[in-house]
Amino acid sequence: KEDWGHSSNLVGVELCHKARVKHYCMFHHEPVYDDDMLLRILEETRRYEEIAREGHRLQVSTAYDGLEIVL
Repeated sequence: KEDWGHSSNLVGVELCHKARVKHYCMFHHEPVYDDDMLLRILEETRRYEEIAREGHRLQVSTAYDGLEIVL
């Protein structure tokens, strides 16, 4: 959200590429967004990752209740 100190999903991709992050999991979503909106944001972010990629592929996902990520 603008002026809340949060970055956009696209800035997140850019930062992850610069830091050579392997997995970008978006979380802390806008509470008024429904599942369809979150899916659209995820798809947009994945498309941007492909366009902006310079080297390694970044896995992009979105968090949801009950998600467990094994490191």
